[in-house]
Amino acid sequence: MSDLMTVGAEWGGAGTFKPFTSGISGAQRTTDAHARYMDAVLAGRVYSLNLNATTTGIAAGQIVAAAAAASTNFALFNPAASGKYLVLWHFGMGIISGTSPAGPLFHGMIISGVPTVAATGTIQSNLLGGGAGSVARTYATAAGTSLTGGTAPLTHSVADFSATATAQAVPGSIKAIDNLDGRIVIPPGIGWLPLWSSAGTSLLSGYSITWEEIPYLITL
Repeated sequence: MSDLMTVGAEWGGAGTFKPFTSGISGAQRTTDAHARYMDAVLAGRVYSLNLNATTTGIAAGQIVAAAAAASTNFALFNPAASGKYLVLWHFGMGIISGTSPAGPLFHGMIISGVPTVAATGTIQSNLLGGGAGSVARTYATAAGTSLTGGTAPLTHSVADFSATATAQAVPGSIKAIDNLDGRIVIPPGIGWLPLWSSAGTSLLSGYSITWEEIPYLITL
């Protein structure tokens, strides 16, 4: 057996034999030999979407039990023919002004029907200056976009934010930094979006989401 290892990730289906792998330093990847996410970022597989600020409060489609095709500020979809999984790494939300609704912020999903309306927002590579290349379809608009063609969103799990229905005054208490680390994965044909429990009062906020794109080859 060769003592040599392959540099970088090797993807294979269940039951296949793959070589040991190493980072670019040559260290076998059993522990972090360098910054944890460096390999994936340098390989150009990691992307982010950002919305600096909403302008019209929480859009109707960004609320639990929203109707299909409702106006939505921020959402990430994986097209049915993408050939990739979108592995969520990091979700961020920060309140700018207004009163948040009582209760938690949720991770939501749209499990049937990628919207047919034109995509919005700018996807950025986490390899700064790395250019385009993401397969994702995104929606990031300050005033909201009606997600025509998509089904009604469903609630998946609680995000790292909850509040009483009270205007917040302490900056440290009015943000969410949710390190998902792959706990949510978007297969082809599915969408993700944050969902609030209700509309709150004139709430303005910003959002970001970071994800890795890996080949749709893994079987369990």
